[in-house]
Amino acid sequence: MKNLAKLLGLVALGVTLPQAACNDPLTVKTPDIVPPTVLNDTSALATLRAGAIGDFSIAYTGDHPDGSGGTAEGVILYGGLLADEFIDSETFPTRIEVDARTIHLTNSDVDLWYRLLHRARNSAEIAADAYRRLRPGDPGNPEVLNLAGFTYVFFAETFCSGVPVSHLNADGTITYGTPLTTVALLDTAIARFDSAISLAKALDSTGFLASVRTEMIQLGTIGKARALLFRAGRPGGQAGDLAAAAALAATVPTAFAYSQEHTTTTDRENNGVFNAGATDSRYSISDSVANPKTAADSATRSREGINGFPFLQPDSIQDPRTPMQLDPGIHGFDGSTPLWDNLRYGSRTSPITVATGVEARLIEAEQSLAAGDFPGFLAHLNEPRANPAERSYFNPNPVDRTNPATAAIGPLANLTAADTVNAGGAVSLLFAERARWLWLTAHRLGDLRRLIVQHGKTQDQVFPVGPYFKGQPPTYGVDVNLPVPVTEQNNPNFTACLDRLP
Repeated sequence: MKNLAKLLGLVALGVTLPQAACNDPLTVKTPDIVPPTVLNDTSALATLRAGAIGDFSIAYTGDHPDGSGGTAEGVILYGGLLADEFIDSETFPTRIEVDARTIHLTNSDVDLWYRLLHRARNSAEIAADAYRRLRPGDPGNPEVLNLAGFTYVFFAETFCSGVPVSHLNADGTITYGTPLTTVALLDTAIARFDSAISLAKALDSTGFLASVRTEMIQLGTIGKARALLFRAGRPGGQAGDLAAAAALAATVPTAFAYSQEHTTTTDRENNGVFNAGATDSRYSISDSVANPKTAADSATRSREGINGFPFLQPDSIQDPRTPMQLDPGIHGFDGSTPLWDNLRYGSRTSPITVATGVEARLIEAEQSLAAGDFPGFLAHLNEPRANPAERSYFNPNPVDRTNPATAAIGPLANLTAADTVNAGGAVSLLFAERARWLWLTAHRLGDLRRLIVQHGKTQDQVFPVGPYFKGQPPTYGVDVNLPVPVTEQNNPNFTACLDRLP
């Protein structure tokens, strides 16, 4: 689905706000907040849906990093910064804390990101409640419920256990939430996806809504499968979570994709992942110290620590799923860090997928591996490699100065048992495939945490450790998720994270 095009069309249906003394420029009220009483009829639903999509897009992709105008980063950026997809190429100590895994409760950027994600959740749930009351059979209803489900998944994968979920009431008061465990957040996400799937199934399966019906069912299905995948093996999870996730994934075709669209109409509608690097120079692509690309040329080295996936590759073997480019002679905002631009999103208008059928095949592969079905494991990995059906994963209008071929990818060679050996084992091969296919889509931090919880790795084996390349702090810390920021202590039900475990 191409969300933003629909969003812009719906904005025209927005509510006209009453204005007092409209002929007196000194007393006119700025209509920056829509009163709840204005949104109590069906004419408001389009506005609510548009707002929910817009707030979700900011929480997911952002528009510009803090300090560069716009609103802020989304979960793709700050999750990737704590994991091993990005490094900090600027000077803000708040982002350096996240990159170096030494995050303080008073980190103002973490607080901003946390509030934006809650805003997206709240917008989606307010819209869903309005649809429930006013027009439950509208196709916008399952969509906003699915978006709400993904916000809970992002909280679970990105933040510590113990995120409270508060609610803004129609009279302006707040019902404060209590800390929810990671599993409780995932269970709430699953409930949202189940409701979305049920509502989508009730839509007309023969008329013009048939394609919307199918799309919303598949979006909810892959969202639920992702939540089950992260729940597997956690205290409070259920036996068979992985198998249940794979069973759901099996119903989603490889070609499925639900995307956030972007435009240049306003900064808020920009692709924030593109802006963070190419425009604002605050995020560069990360790397491992053992990578031959950086070992051969220290001038382009982007990380001094140990671990981290080797996203940077020699030009001769660059994986087309993770295209990137070094800007020769250009450094990041800090004036020293080599600036590697991702080319998956090569412009401010590039779409970013939220959920895909390729992710479904990767979940099936993981279940096959757990069940000892090695042929099935390879078959699931090779299906999207043989038929890369969703080319909008990649930049359709690249601004790459040297390689326009990054606009699409062709078939990739099938993986064999030898690739498993070369990767260091089947688990390593699986997560390498996930790293490439799901690059810059807010999956990587959750995957590093799953490698610890579900696959027996230690954090020193999967997260960057050792000397920190900026020198201050001198070494990486031990954080594997973001803490709930200190401002949440205004909530009388909240004291601190329940734990900071992976």
